[in-house]
Amino acid sequence: MPLKNSIKAFKAYLGDKESVLDTNYRRIADMIELHWGYKEFYLYVNKLLIVEKGINRQGFPLEALEEIYALQEIHEKIFPGMKQQSINEANSNTYIDRNQNSLHL
Repeated sequence: MPLKNSIKAFKAYLGDKESVLDTNYRRIADMIELHWGYKEFYLYVNKLLIVEKGINRQGFPLEALEEIYALQEIHEKIFPGMKQQSINEANSNTYIDRNQNSLHL
């Protein structure tokens, strides 16, 4: 299901525009939807936005970045406190990857 249809606040943010993530980055939109409402959302978004040393990535166009940041802000408003939980768990290097159904230490 498109993010625009599954997240009401994102639909309000987009207005009449179509989502760049939904149209051009379907796999990423699916992963955002999968992690929506969980603290792992922040881990996934950080992996999208932060380039690790030695990894060469193309990056995103401005419109896609704006949508990712908007989704992050919406998530923080709807699910307050989860971002801090995610940070705390990342700092302890222990989290559950819902996509892989595995625990990372």
